[in-house]
Amino acid sequence: MKLAAIRIPCQNLKDAQAFYVDKLGLNPAFGSPSEGFVGMQLQNVQLILEPQEQGEFECGRYLGFSLAVEDINTFYSEACARGVLFSNKPEKQSWGGIMTHMYDNSGNIFSVIEV
Repeated sequence: MKLAAIRIPCQNLKDAQAFYVDKLGLNPAFGSPSEGFVGMQLQNVQLILEPQEQGEFECGRYLGFSLAVEDINTFYSEACARGVLFSNKPEKQSWGGIMTHMYDNSGNIFSVIEV
């Protein structure tokens, strides 16, 4: 068994697509805002941007997943320069990695790690 996809709730699909493409450098792989979803392929996992559903699938929460990068300090600096917001600077963790938390433009929060 392996993880195949992560759904991300968005306030506005066009704006969310622009954030993930322009701020994070991801490429849309399937879908479109007019189809009601946009998918980004990350190696073996898809990030699927979808409209939020009040009470069921809402924005503005910790999403519970981590994106791994090779050099977190470079990623952090470059993302900050593009206007991405973080909860804190990358910090060494007791489990051996380095981690920070990032906000997307819908107020969702997820971890960015370097191991």
